Amino acid sequence: MSSVSGVDHPVTEPLPVLTIRPTFQDMFSTLRMANYRLYFTGLAAASATAWLARLATDSLMIELTGDVGLVSLVVVFQLIPSIVLGPWGGVISDRFAARGTVLVTHVLTILAALGLGVPALLGTAGVPLIIASSLVLGVSAAFEAPSRAVLLVQVVGTRALPNAMSLNAAVQQLAGIVGALLTATLVAVIGSGWALVAAPVGPLIGIAALIGIRRAALYPAVKVPPQRGQIREALRYVRGKAEIRTALLLISTLAFFALTASILMAWAANEKYGWGTVGYSLFQMAGSVGALLGSLLAARRRELRLRDSALLLAGSGLIWAVTGLAPIPLVFIIGLVASMLLRTGFVIGNDSLTQLSANGAIRGRVVSLYVMCMTGAQALGALAAGWSVHALGGEVTFLLAGGVPALVALAVALLLTVRARARRRIVLPARPA
Repeated sequence: MSSVSGVDHPVTEPLPVLTIRPTFQDMFSTLRMANYRLYFTGLAAASATAWLARLATDSLMIELTGDVGLVSLVVVFQLIPSIVLGPWGGVISDRFAARGTVLVTHVLTILAALGLGVPALLGTAGVPLIIASSLVLGVSAAFEAPSRAVLLVQVVGTRALPNAMSLNAAVQQLAGIVGALLTATLVAVIGSGWALVAAPVGPLIGIAALIGIRRAALYPAVKVPPQRGQIREALRYVRGKAEIRTALLLISTLAFFALTASILMAWAANEKYGWGTVGYSLFQMAGSVGALLGSLLAARRRELRLRDSALLLAGSGLIWAVTGLAPIPLVFIIGLVASMLLRTGFVIGNDSLTQLSANGAIRGRVVSLYVMCMTGAQALGALAAGWSVHALGGEVTFLLAGGVPALVALAVALLLTVRARARRRIVLPARPA
């Protein structure tokens, strides 16, 4: 037994390894759990309307200002709370019941959508209100991410966690497709304001699903008592785990250079191909299709290895780098699908490795640090991408956004390969006769 914050808890469990590759039916095995079906339903509904709210907010910003580059402001202000409040979100998830925290974040999401949608309908919305709504959404995300991660482990346990995370990613990407279609339809027919007013339907369904989860069937979760220095404790813990440190490097690189895909998609839709809001929604949907396929394929992985995840990131980055050079929209869409497929496989594997490499009593804080690194890099990357699109052009920005993560990932994969070969060359002492 080890101790974190003075609380005894099991040591980190070994990473799940399957003896055979899962069949197609096994890809959905976690859905046989009643509690996970409720969790899955609530996540699907909330994710679809989250996409709807986010894309409608982007469209509203373009409608009010006519400047695609200002979409980066929406991204930045949605991410700032996770950077500032993220560590405390992890502390909350390790101290209190995860389900209750997620319920509160759903209420915040509803308030943010209505607080922007109603003024948009009345014609009184402006850039300051868009920023305020984005900040509230960011606060909700800062506390929801670590608590939802802890709740998922309670619902399915550690052995089924990789499969559940793959299904979560699949439903979130499918929700992205639905959300993009809803956004394109509602914005074209009745405007961005009504799309924002419709967004609270998803969180309401999520609240109902979370309330229906049976507590008696949840796996036990270790909760630590309030104590000073718990964030510093998590930082020391991460510094001592090489796997987590490498996972943080990879996700931070991807986040800074390539997770600002919405800015580049907006540039391609409005300036490169002249398709406007419809094209932007179509490109978002194409990316979601690729991510959906990637998440389904990730559910069939037999083993989680950091080197494999790095190679997936390298492949995704190389494809993304040349996608911006596509001469016609069809080629651009094919590149989006292929790059997002590989990227999602990397993200799921990287997230799973991070969570499974952390002890149960500190998992929420580790997840919050992971999210903080990712969102912090993404916020800086959004500003950099907004500047780069204006100063260097969309094609050059695409090359940088894909090429740099590919180089970093290839370097990590090479280093891990060299270390693995060095370990295999160690000569063990001969047995005595």
